[in-house]
Amino acid sequence: MENAKKSLLSVGRFLGVVLLVDLGLFLAVTLWCQMGTRCTPLEWSERMFWVGIIVMILAAPAVFAMLSTGRGFSGNPMTAGMDNAIALDIIKSERQGLNKRMIYALRMGLIGAGAIGISALIDVLTR
Repeated sequence: MENAKKSLLSVGRFLGVVLLVDLGLFLAVTLWCQMGTRCTPLEWSERMFWVGIIVMILAAPAVFAMLSTGRGFSGNPMTAGMDNAIALDIIKSERQGLNKRMIYALRMGLIGAGAIGISALIDVLTR
């Protein structure tokens, strides 16, 4: 039960950060449209869409970094014996790095999808 609570709290925090960043992006685009150049609702929606695409593009380096995780932990045959002695530490370190990249890519992807969803909502509500 305790693990379920921790997991639920972790997911809630993760989604809360995603929603807060989407709200910040929405406010930034809204201020950009209202304070700067006056936007039509279509331009407002398009700017929000492109902000979402840019955020998704920012996730690309993490996705590319995750592609190279299939290599072994001992690359040099001369140090293979020493590497095997500390294999658990090496694997644990690599796994932590992979988890960080995966969380970053997932967060940026969800933020971008949320921004695109807000763009669609703007488009639908202003017609």
